[in-house]
Amino acid sequence: MMLGRCSWFSPLCFLLLPPFLNQSSHAESIASYPEGWESWPVVKESQTLPADTVLPPDASLFTQEAVEAYSWINDGQGSPLTIRVNPEKLEAYKKHGPYSDGPTAVAVSEIPGFIWVTEHLAGMPVYGSYNRKGEDISGIHPTLDPDFCDKCHTTYQEICRNGTCTNLVLETYASP
Repeated sequence: MMLGRCSWFSPLCFLLLPPFLNQSSHAESIASYPEGWESWPVVKESQTLPADTVLPPDASLFTQEAVEAYSWINDGQGSPLTIRVNPEKLEAYKKHGPYSDGPTAVAVSEIPGFIWVTEHLAGMPVYGSYNRKGEDISGIHPTLDPDFCDKCHTTYQEICRNGTCTNLVLETYASP
């Protein structure tokens, strides 16, 4: 595509573009990092499954997509996953909302220490991804981007109600 006599790929023309056109896209968390989340009650322990997981033929689309989306974690080896809920929102969590504003829940991928945050603002869920130091890591992989979280939670509303999901992957995969 040409812009006047400039090619979009020409380095000189790229520098001359208006600033809003030449900024790189970098995901940023919308949910804030909740200080003190480590003391929140654990409501569920599970895991992200390894990349070589073979799901049963009747696995839900949600389960299939969750395994595919997060199979890269820990070099494809999977990771323990701990779900913690803000103690002020525990009763709402048991009913899957509605939630008051503020940090709601965290899902901690223990290896390598990713913290996915669900927070509610104006009654709506927003998401963020952090490391254990509280640094935003949402830009290091597409599945850590808050928009990715929102799309999945919105698509699977029968499982993810009011921003929190009830059917963890392992429940579907568990042996009888």
